[in-house]
Amino acid sequence: MRTLTRYILRRHAGPFIFAVIGTTVLLLLDQVSKRFERLIGKDLDWTVIAEVFIYSIPFILAQTLPMAVLIAVLYVFSRMEGDFEITAIKASGIPLSRVMAPLLVCAVILAGGMTWFNNTILPQSNHHLQVLLRGIGRKTPTFNLREHTINEVLPSYVYVHPGMIDREESVVHDVAIYDERNGQESRSIYATRGTMGFSEEGEDLYFDLEDGVVQVRMNERPHAFRRIAFEQMLLKIPDVANGLERDTAAIRGDREMNIADMRVEADRGAQMADAARSESLVYARAITGMLLDFEQPLADAPIPGTGAEPAGRTRPPESEIVDWRDDIPDLERGRDVDLPDRRDDLPPTRATPARREIEPGTQDSPYPPSGEAAAPDSTTQVAENAARRFYSATDAATQFQSYAEREVTGLRRINQYWVEIHKKGTIPAACIVFVLLGAPIAVRFPRGGIALVVGVSLGIFGAYYVSLIGGERLADRLWISPLWAMWAPNVLFGAAGLVALARSTKVMR
Repeated sequence: MRTLTRYILRRHAGPFIFAVIGTTVLLLLDQVSKRFERLIGKDLDWTVIAEVFIYSIPFILAQTLPMAVLIAVLYVFSRMEGDFEITAIKASGIPLSRVMAPLLVCAVILAGGMTWFNNTILPQSNHHLQVLLRGIGRKTPTFNLREHTINEVLPSYVYVHPGMIDREESVVHDVAIYDERNGQESRSIYATRGTMGFSEEGEDLYFDLEDGVVQVRMNERPHAFRRIAFEQMLLKIPDVANGLERDTAAIRGDREMNIADMRVEADRGAQMADAARSESLVYARAITGMLLDFEQPLADAPIPGTGAEPAGRTRPPESEIVDWRDDIPDLERGRDVDLPDRRDDLPPTRATPARREIEPGTQDSPYPPSGEAAAPDSTTQVAENAARRFYSATDAATQFQSYAEREVTGLRRINQYWVEIHKKGTIPAACIVFVLLGAPIAVRFPRGGIALVVGVSLGIFGAYYVSLIGGERLADRLWISPLWAMWAPNVLFGAAGLVALARSTKVMR
C-alpha cells in the first residue's frame, strides 16, 4: 500500500505544479491587462511595476491552488483509467476511496496551510498592494482622471469632473472643478477647456482654464451667491505631490484584515445594531408617555355625546349674559369701556390640570430614577433627547426609520465581516471538495483527455465561484446567514462528490 500511495502522489505532483504555475500566470496576465492603463504614463520605475505584480500573486494563489487541485485530479485519474490502472487496482480488491485517501490527506494539509496563508500573509500583501495603487493613482493625476466621473484630486477638498481628456497633451474639455478648501465658501468652476501641469518642484498642480464661470456660495449665508465669468483663469492646487507616496496609515478594507481584526469590526456592527434597537425602544416609551399626558380629560369638559354640563356648573340666566358686540362701537371710538368680568358669573370650578410632570423613577415614568440616570452619551439619554423634539407623527416616523436604518447598517456590517472570515476557510476547503468530485468524474469518463479536463474544470470553477459570489450577495442583503452563504457551496459540491464516488465504486469492469 505504501508503494501505491507513493505512486499516486508522484503522479499528481507534476500536473499539480504545472497547473498552479499555468493558472497563476493566466490570472496574472489578466491583472496586467486591467492595471496597464493605470500604470502607463506614470513615469514609474520598473521596480515599482514589478512590486505591483508581486503583491498581486498572493491574492491569485489563494484562488489558483484549489483550481490546480481539481485540474491535477481530473488529468491523472483520467489517464490512469485510460491506461486501465484503476481497473487493475479495483481487480486487486482496492476500492477507489482507498486510492483517493492519500490525496484527501494532502488536500487537508493544503487546506490548513492555505487557511493560515489567508489569515496572515494575504491581508498584509493586499494592504501593501492597495497602498501602492493609491500612491500610483495620486502620481500624475492627469492619467488617473476618468471621463464623466467625479475624481478626487485633493482628498476631501478638490474634485474634478472632466468631460473629455486628451492624455497626451494633458488637456481636459468641459471640465467642472469643485473647490472646498475655503471653509467659509464653496466654489464651483466650469470651463470649456483646461490644461494641467505641475510646478518645477512637482508639488503644486496648476489648471490653466479658458472660457468659464466661477460660482461661489457662502456656507454661512446659503442665500448669498456670486457668479464670475472669465476668459482665462489659472487655478493652483498646492501640495499635490507628483512623486510616489505611500500612505501606510490608510484605513484597511475587509480583505486587508486578519480574522481577529474582522471580529472586532463585526462586534462594532453588533454594538451599532443593539444601540439602535435600544434607542428605538426608549424613544417609543418616551413618546407614549408624552401622548398619554396630552390625552388627560379636562375636569370641566362637557360629557361627550350628551351635551350636559359637568357637575358643579350651572348656566347663568339669559338676562345676565352680556353680548360682547354691544361694546364694539365704543371700542372703535377709542373710549375706555369697563367690560364686565364674565368669570364672576360662573360657579367655581376645579383648575384645569396642566401637563402632568412625571417624576423619574415612578411607575408611570419612562425615564430611569435620578440616581440611576444614564450618562449623557448613553443610548437612553440620546433617545430621550430625541423624544423631547417630538411634535408630530411625521417626526416619530422619521425617527423610527432612522433607527431601523442604523440597525440594518449594523447587521450588514456584521455579515460583511463574517462573510470574509468564513471565506478564509471556505476556499481552502474547496481543495478537499474538488478531490472528492474530480476523481469519480475522471474515472467515469476515462477517454475524455484534455478536453475533459478543461471543460469540467471550467464548469466546476464557474459554478463554484458563482455560488460563492451569490451567497455573499445574499448575506449582504441579510437574506441568509454568512455561515450558510459561504459553506453551502462546499456542502453541495461535496455531497455531489460523495454520491459520484459511491456510484463509481459499484461499477464493475
